[in-house]
Amino acid sequence: MSTLTTARMTGLFGFNQEAWIKLGLMLLALALMLIGLVFPLYTLLLKSVQNSAGDFIGLANYRHYFSTPSLVNSIANSFFIAIMTMCLVVSLAFVCAYGITRTCMPGKRVFKVLTLLPILAPSLLPAISLVYIFGNQGYLKGLLGGESIYGPIGIVIGMCFWIFPHALMILVTALSNSDARLYEAARSLKTPAWRTFLTVTLPGIRYGLISCAFVVFTLAITDFGVPKIIGGQYNLLATDIYKQVVGQQNFQMGAVVSMILLLPAVLTFIADRWVQRKQTAQLSARAVPYQPVHLLFVIGFLRSCASPLRLSFC
Repeated sequence: MSTLTTARMTGLFGFNQEAWIKLGLMLLALALMLIGLVFPLYTLLLKSVQNSAGDFIGLANYRHYFSTPSLVNSIANSFFIAIMTMCLVVSLAFVCAYGITRTCMPGKRVFKVLTLLPILAPSLLPAISLVYIFGNQGYLKGLLGGESIYGPIGIVIGMCFWIFPHALMILVTALSNSDARLYEAARSLKTPAWRTFLTVTLPGIRYGLISCAFVVFTLAITDFGVPKIIGGQYNLLATDIYKQVVGQQNFQMGAVVSMILLLPAVLTFIADRWVQRKQTAQLSARAVPYQPVHLLFVIGFLRSCASPLRLSFC
């Protein structure tokens, strides 16, 4: 086929070799998504409206679930754990991210690496470590004041340790994208530090904070490793799926719990994507990255973290 004929066909169909390759890759990605995501979700939804014989029974499984107190309590327990973890992790990660991005404290690179290391470990690791330290045979179990680590206390601590690096990365990025011109303007107008913190720092990272909260909530409510190891008799949605499918071979009820757990995860994912678009939209091409100029030693940094308003210009 001549070059002229090839050029005519390319002009006729509007495609060239590169476009065909892109189309093929897009179709391949679509096929993989159908195989790996859509079909399993469809099977899960179908199983939740069937009985053990495979007959369609509508919402009978869902009615049975919500009429069983021991099962429906897992929803409240899961939301309680997720909200507690979200509040603790976002607060601690904000303090650490503020120190990393807004101060010149010595060793902050090493500190950042150490705080991000838990992201390389599975969620089972902090739970197992807590069992060795605070379990029935743990050498520091007396620090709990008679409380058991097997339950909500251990779950929250384990999830905080595992999820903290994810939140830290988001907040470090949000704080690093702050526009230094706003702080220069505040300094020129002799704006008090507390007012600069409330009117410049917090509004500038509000979308980062919201996105961080959504990510932490999703990871906490869907995690299986920590509650399975250290949860004890404290039922959560993630462990209920395991008990129904593996323990009782009740695939229909396991599908029901999975669909219920999928709902908050999908909603938070959609909200997080919306927040990320807002975060990108507020960035300006003329923005000047903020550069910390104050050298705060560890003790001074810790004192400032107790009152973040003192770090507004750092």
